[in-house]
Amino acid sequence: MAINIGFKRLTIQPFKKGKFPLEKDGDPIVIEGKANNGGMVSAELSGIAKEAKTVSASNTGYYISRKGVGEPKVEFEVLDLPVAAETKILGRTQSEKGVQYTGESTEAPYCAILMESSNTSGDVALVGMFYGVFSLDALSLKTEEVGADFEPENEKLTFTAAANPTAGDYQGMYMAKYAGNDTEAIKEINDNVLLASVVVSASGHTEEQH
Repeated sequence: MAINIGFKRLTIQPFKKGKFPLEKDGDPIVIEGKANNGGMVSAELSGIAKEAKTVSASNTGYYISRKGVGEPKVEFEVLDLPVAAETKILGRTQSEKGVQYTGESTEAPYCAILMESSNTSGDVALVGMFYGVFSLDALSLKTEEVGADFEPENEKLTFTAAANPTAGDYQGMYMAKYAGNDTEAIKEINDNVLLASVVVSASGHTEEQH
């Protein structure tokens, strides 16, 4: 069983609307705990396995239906997500004065994501999702308790995944996963999930690929 230690970084690559093969819409958004640029708290993946169902024949369990996936999604908790990043991944609009607007025409763009952790050997551990959209369904405001230290609230984002629509070997795929220090494998997952925008090296540093 793979053991992941920590949650170092989330890289988000938005795509242009209606473009196939997929085209990147600007630079990737990297959330990695830098001051005033947000940090990742947690990620919980679900729906990556289809619920097994037994099909009966001749009074016995004849076949177990188990092919494919369920309804893959990732529930994120993020601290201090930058407004510009939030505006982009949720499809909101922002005025020149910095006012953010949400309405009936708001439509979140499709994105790819790559989550980075470490394994027990100290190597990089990567989990990517090829294609999906973010949503933020709730916003809370809370009073300050007199005499208590301020504790910021985490934002809860949901990434709902869809199958990779790009033709090729990875068409129809939802998730890619790797843990280790093989630079070619790390390059492969970056190439296929993020379209080679950002490469996570075996040492855990991000580098621009040329």
